[in-house]
Amino acid sequence: MAGVGAIAGCLDDLEQRLTGDGGFGDDGTFTGDATVTHWPDLMYNAPYHVALENGYFEEEGIEIDFVGSEGGGTTVRNVVDGGLPFGEVATPAAINAYLAGTPIVVVAGATRTVDEINWVAPTGSEIESIEDLEGGTMGFTSAGSVTETTAALVSSNVDEIDPESVEFQEMGGVGEGVTAVEDGAIDAAANMDPIYSDQQEEEETWQVVFWAGDYVDRFQQTSIIVDPDVVEEYPDAVETYLDARAQGIESLREDPEAAAEVFSDGAEGFSTEVMRDAIENVDPDEYYTTGEFDVEGLQNVEEAMYATDLLDEDEDIPWDEIFDQSFLDEDDHIDFEEI
Repeated sequence: MAGVGAIAGCLDDLEQRLTGDGGFGDDGTFTGDATVTHWPDLMYNAPYHVALENGYFEEEGIEIDFVGSEGGGTTVRNVVDGGLPFGEVATPAAINAYLAGTPIVVVAGATRTVDEINWVAPTGSEIESIEDLEGGTMGFTSAGSVTETTAALVSSNVDEIDPESVEFQEMGGVGEGVTAVEDGAIDAAANMDPIYSDQQEEEETWQVVFWAGDYVDRFQQTSIIVDPDVVEEYPDAVETYLDARAQGIESLREDPEAAAEVFSDGAEGFSTEVMRDAIENVDPDEYYTTGEFDVEGLQNVEEAMYATDLLDEDEDIPWDEIFDQSFLDEDDHIDFEEI
């Protein structure tokens, strides 16, 4: 994780951009890059594609390009080391980075369920349900990712298996995990929409061992982090960025068919039908948030971080230090003492 010196360098770069072709204006405008975990393909990205296509960012005075990352702590590092002012990242990774000394602020919730994630085995495998993973091996994508924390949370919360008997292995990505399970190196691999729906359309059928959402109702999967310097110096830019994303979500909810077409065009390699199925699978009203945090979702994040040793047993999360709700409507504020 980047140290204080590296962060200072990033902030210097940020200031240098203010007088060039990119950077911030005093009226909430912004020109530059931001990142979303697993851009441009996975479900986190759909609202941004819709917002870009419909001109919501442009209407807010934002000229923006999104850059991708592999997820987990990698996305946080891309924001910090790359000097990017905004990023949608895995919530556990954001918390872990802050506790490690990285100066970031979490300003909004983004996704609050894990309904797009499943674990799969080859069709015809003896691994047919979560009970069959007793003594087996589960793959997750990357350290600090939602697939790691969700796997630990599910295995520790079901009566069917002893979580101590399950071995977890980092795969590096969804594709690597699917290859490993196909080769017999692991028993079940993390998979997710729209990749799963695309595989079904292409008749690369996988046997679903379990859907994460069947065992975890709420999980604050991803949140939006901002450079503290941006929060202090350019709060209007944070507000306009969040507003544009929120408009993308509302448009997606109102017309999922049109959103699926836009998502398909932006992601490349996925048909409109696949994206429509994937959007339907996650239930946009439940999956996406326009900024508000979810108490139960954060409770499960905390529990999962303990289960994966991202938090020590005696370590508490300083929620009020990490999370800033000042950019959210007051009616959407939560009481962190309830977590």
